[in-house]
Amino acid sequence: MKKFNRSIILLLLSCLIFVACSNKSENLNSVNETSSLKKFSKSFFGVFDTDVVFTAYCENEDEFNKYFKVLEEDMKRYHNLYNSFENASENNIKTINDNAGKEPVKVDKEIIELLEFSIENYKKLSDKNNIAIGSVTSLWKTEKDAAIDLKGKLPDDNKIKEGLKHTNIDNIVIDKENSTVFLKDKDMKLDVGSIAKGYSVEKAMNKLKEMGLKNAIVSAGGNVKAIGKPIEKDKNKWGIGIQEPKFDTEKVEIKEVIYTEETCAVTSGDYQRFYYVGDKAYNHIIDPETGYPKDKIKSVTILCKDSGLADFLSTSLFLMDVEEGKELLKKVDGAEAYWILSDGSVHYTENMEKLLKSKGATNK
Repeated sequence: MKKFNRSIILLLLSCLIFVACSNKSENLNSVNETSSLKKFSKSFFGVFDTDVVFTAYCENEDEFNKYFKVLEEDMKRYHNLYNSFENASENNIKTINDNAGKEPVKVDKEIIELLEFSIENYKKLSDKNNIAIGSVTSLWKTEKDAAIDLKGKLPDDNKIKEGLKHTNIDNIVIDKENSTVFLKDKDMKLDVGSIAKGYSVEKAMNKLKEMGLKNAIVSAGGNVKAIGKPIEKDKNKWGIGIQEPKFDTEKVEIKEVIYTEETCAVTSGDYQRFYYVGDKAYNHIIDPETGYPKDKIKSVTILCKDSGLADFLSTSLFLMDVEEGKELLKKVDGAEAYWILSDGSVHYTENMEKLLKSKGATNK
């Protein structure tokens, strides 16, 4: 099975493509000459199936390492808490699934907060992103995991149809007073994979801001959160590169560059987790209406102020037509999108156009 191609969204800093490959802190020596801050970068792998790359402007390496340690510890904890498929040292999403129809499960309040966030946006914004779809996504995951050299078979259609009967989000019972979660349907499973990574990035980076970090950017696969601005000579905006969405390639090509101030950017694409059945590629983003992936969109990138919300929106828009997606974004203040369709065409929201390198935007 294909894992995440490292760097779904690439960070462009100091006129260089910042690729998720370094495993040590490094002074990149391109900071503003009038600033006492230095730029450091470091990465780690193993959470949410992707590299996490952290770049920050700090007084010294000790200060940078303090922030990096907190980020790494928090992301590892969230990975375990929000895991739908593996047990952890404390009750997590899988524990809730294992006890579906049996009894409420006492969980950390951060699990309840994630579930409430997901349910609220499902009901307020879009039912395309349904965390109650685990009974279906688990069928696809089983086949992906069993695929050999990316060649596999489809899940049984009858099992997909049966799984779709157990995706009612109202069957999630949350008791905040007792900090428990109960799934009323014994055949129901939660899968928070379409939200958890962006949500975790948001929480972790906000914690670093509270600790005093002012200028930094993190990339966790297709999830980017930037705070402050790059402290670079003649550079006042972050450069976020959108990857050319291609199957079966280790070579990363940049389709477009977005220049923007403090923001979050999340990409959902069909080319990251997929496998072949015959000559057709099947991606991991499952439509809750049909139980199958869609293939009209190659990727969609969302910009907004909240990484968790951007993650929710990117999955939702991937499963919509472009015009339908634009209508959804009108409900979200400051949210913008960039689509690459399967036919190669590109679409974007009106305000996104102003941020694109191809349309004249710069990082000054």
